[in-house]
Amino acid sequence: MNVDRVVLLAEAVDLAKHWDDEAGLKPVSFTLSSAELVVVRGRSGSGKSTLLALLAGWIAPDGGRLTRLGPWGKTDVERTWRGTAILPQVIAPIAELTMSENVAMPLQLSGTPRREAQARARAMLDQLDLTDESDRAASDASLGQQQRMALARAAVADPIVLLADEPTSHQDAGHSATVLELCRSIVARGTCIVVASHDPAVSDVADRVLDLDR
Repeated sequence: MNVDRVVLLAEAVDLAKHWDDEAGLKPVSFTLSSAELVVVRGRSGSGKSTLLALLAGWIAPDGGRLTRLGPWGKTDVERTWRGTAILPQVIAPIAELTMSENVAMPLQLSGTPRREAQARARAMLDQLDLTDESDRAASDASLGQQQRMALARAAVADPIVLLADEPTSHQDAGHSATVLELCRSIVARGTCIVVASHDPAVSDVADRVLDLDR
């Protein structure tokens, strides 16, 4: 990705999704560009996770419009978004694989040779203080370690957009800083990261904050 030129990736106009009278996403308008970290902030039920699901194409909006731009060309949202990686709140490691095998999986599925995929996976795990856990079964790791592994798995292929739901929720202060340092390094390579989070430390390192409590 060319990080010397900022690319407009998506535009939302009055985007909305209603689940019931208390929960859902009220109409919101925003843009997303390459090489930026955008934090989505708001109370529980304000629609943070819903917004990520809309961006991922997992659900359809009830109102408004979300248009993809950038490398996709101008097109309405479809079910899939090529070049998008997702870190959900519910961590889903492949239990029978090691930590490094989990992280290498997206690369191998895209055709990267196994040895290269493993090397890149281990390098990513190193950045997240998981060097000693690379050969450990994912099912034996702590929840915090699994969450950092899931971030590595989402980021290892240098996605165009990375959607992360509460990526520091299972981290202590030291490892939260490690997670955020990696996020900033990913953004510096040109990825747009959209983070739903209550954590003030995440907002502190953001380029922009989209506040749904308004």
